[in-house]
Amino acid sequence: MNIKYTLVLTLISAILISAIISNDPGMDLFANRNESTVFKVAGDNNFPPYEYVDENKNYVGFNVDIMRAIALSTGVEVYFYPMTWNEAGGKLVDGDVDIIQGMKYTKERDRYYDFSAEYLENSQSIFVQADNKSISEFKDLSGKKIALQRGDVAADTLNRLKDTIIIYTENQEQAIYALLEGNADAYIGNTLTGGYLINRIGVMDKIKIVGKTLNPTKYSLAVKEGNTETLKIINKGLAEIKRNGTYDKIYRKWFGRPINFPSWYLRRVIFLAVGLVLIFIIAIIVSFRWTRILKKEVGNRTRELNDANFVLQNRNRQIKLERDFIEQLLNNIFNGVVTINNKDIITFANKPAIKILNTKINNLVSNNYNETLIKDIFSRDKLPQCSGNKEIFVSNRKVFISYRIHLLHNIDDEEEAIVIFSDITEERLMQENIRTKDKLHSLGNLVTGIAHEIRNPLTSIKAYTELIPKKHEDPKFRIMISKDIPQEIDRLNSLINDLLEYSRPRKPFMENICLFDALNSALLLLKNNIQKEHIQLENNVDKEIHVSFDKNHLRQILINILINAFESMNKEEKIISICSDTQVNDVALSIKDNGCGIDENSLSKVYNPFYTTKSTGTGLGLYVSYQLASENNADLRIDSIIGAGTTFTIIFKRMEEYKHGEAFNS
Repeated sequence: MNIKYTLVLTLISAILISAIISNDPGMDLFANRNESTVFKVAGDNNFPPYEYVDENKNYVGFNVDIMRAIALSTGVEVYFYPMTWNEAGGKLVDGDVDIIQGMKYTKERDRYYDFSAEYLENSQSIFVQADNKSISEFKDLSGKKIALQRGDVAADTLNRLKDTIIIYTENQEQAIYALLEGNADAYIGNTLTGGYLINRIGVMDKIKIVGKTLNPTKYSLAVKEGNTETLKIINKGLAEIKRNGTYDKIYRKWFGRPINFPSWYLRRVIFLAVGLVLIFIIAIIVSFRWTRILKKEVGNRTRELNDANFVLQNRNRQIKLERDFIEQLLNNIFNGVVTINNKDIITFANKPAIKILNTKINNLVSNNYNETLIKDIFSRDKLPQCSGNKEIFVSNRKVFISYRIHLLHNIDDEEEAIVIFSDITEERLMQENIRTKDKLHSLGNLVTGIAHEIRNPLTSIKAYTELIPKKHEDPKFRIMISKDIPQEIDRLNSLINDLLEYSRPRKPFMENICLFDALNSALLLLKNNIQKEHIQLENNVDKEIHVSFDKNHLRQILINILINAFESMNKEEKIISICSDTQVNDVALSIKDNGCGIDENSLSKVYNPFYTTKSTGTGLGLYVSYQLASENNADLRIDSIIGAGTTFTIIFKRMEEYKHGEAFNS
C-alpha cells in the first residue's frame, strides 16, 4: 500500500509542477533580443493547417505560428516566403532561404539538410471515397492510381507495391479533387492536413480514412547542411516555447478538435479513458488508507513542529544576544554608523554618530534622513557605494567628515544603505599646516630662481633709466622705453602674483590646463637650478594635451618632484626625461631622472609625512604632493631602481567634458 501511495503522490506532484511551469508569468520572450539577425523562411503555400495562404492573402498555420514564437523568444526577425513544396526544398539547397518551416525527417533528406529538434510526430493516412470497398489497407493500393503531393516521402513507400500509378499534384487539395473527380482511386497525405481540407471543402460524407497510419516520422524545421548557427538559434527557441507553454497553446489552436480519425485512434482513446477510470477507482479505494496514514503523519509532523518551535525560540534568543553584542561593539568604535532603509528612514545610529552630529538619538532613529544632518553626507544618487570627504556645519561649527556608503540586505532581504563616517577635522587642519610648511620650504628652494627672474627685468629697467638723461629727446628711444618698461613691469607683477597664489592655502579650483604650459611654468621657476647643476632636460610632452586640475596645486607638485630629482642626481651627466601618454580614461605625465634611486624599504615610506633620507630635508614634499594629487582626482605613482634612477608618474583622470585639445569653460 505504501508503494501505491508514493506512486500516486508522485503523479500528483508531476501534474502540479507541470501546471506551474506552463503558467509561469515571469517568462520573457524578448530576453535575448538581437535585432541584427534576419531569417528567410520558406514554406508550403497550401498545406493547411500547417501552413497556407488564406482567403485574405495572409500566410497562416501551425508552422507559421511556431516560427513566429521562435523568433520572439530568440529576438530574431523572420520573413516568410510561401511557395510550392517542391520549390522550397530547392531554394534551401541553393541558399536562397535560411529555413524551411516543417519537414519530415528521412535519411535521404538528411544528406542535404540539417534538422532541428523534433517538435511534432507526423503521420500519413490513406484517403478513399466513402463508398469504396475495394481498398481497406495499404496492400490494396497495388495496381491502383494514387494521388500524391510532389516531393512527398510516401513515394518511396509506394515504390514497394507493384503496378502502382502515382499521380503527382502540387498540394494535397489538388489530390483531394483528383480523388473526388475519379482521376485517382486513393490519395495519401498528411492525416491532419487531409482532415482539415476535407472539412473546409465540405466533403466529409464523401471521403473516409482506411487502414493504419503510414510513415510516422519526426517533424522538424530544416536548414541547409552545415548551418549550425541558425540551427542552434532554432533549437533554443523551440526549447523555450515548449518550456513556457507557448507551444501547447499553438498546438491546441490548430489541432485541438479532431475532424475524422480512423477506428484505431478511437480504440486508443477509449482504452485510455478506461485506464483513467480504473486509476480513479483505485484512488478512491486507497483514499481510506491514506486517511489513516495521513492522520498518523499529522501527529508526527505536529511533534516535529513543536520541536522546531523550541529550537526556533532558542535561536531567537541567540540572535538577540548577538544583536546586543553587535550594537555594543558599534557603540564603542570611533566611526559613526547609520543605516537607512529603502523608505529613507534611519533605522539605526550608534553613539559615535550621535556625538559627531551633536544631536540626540531621537532626532536620528525613525526619522527621514532628509530632515537630519545625514542629508549633507548621504544621497541615494551616489548609490550603490561611494566614499569621500565633505564639509558640514554642526551647531554652526565647520566639521570635516570622511565617509563611506555601502548597500546591504537585512534579515528580511530588504535593501538598506549603511553610512560609515568619522570626524577628521583635526587631521585636516594638521594637513593644512603641513602643506603650508612644505610650501614655505619649497619657497626657500625657489629663492635663487625667483631672484634671477626678478633681476632680468630690473636690469633692463635700470639700463633705460640711466639712458633717459642722454636720450630723452630721441624719438626712437622714447618709443622703445614706453614699450619695453611696461612689459618688464607686467612680467614682474605676473611673477609676484603667481608666487602669492602659490603660497596661499585653499581648496582645489578645477580648470582646463595645458600640460605643456604648466610644466614650462614650473621649469621657469627652477631655471637657475637647472643651469647651475648642468641638467639635461628632455621634454617630450604633447603640446595639445589638456587636463582638469588646480593650476597652483599642479605647479607645487611638479616643483616638489623636480627638486627631489635634482637632489638625487650626483653623476656628471644629469638627465631628466619628461614625457606624456594619453589613454582612453586617463593621461600620464612621467618625470624620470638618472639619479641614485630609492631602496625598497624607503620606497614604501616616501609618502609618509616627515620621512626623509636627506640631512636638510623636511620629509613633507612628496607627502603634500600626494595629498594635492588626491584632492584633484589624480594619482601619484613612483618606480625606482637603485643606481638607475626614479620615475614619478602623475595619472590625471580624463572626464568626458575635458576631451583632447578641446576648449573648456570653468
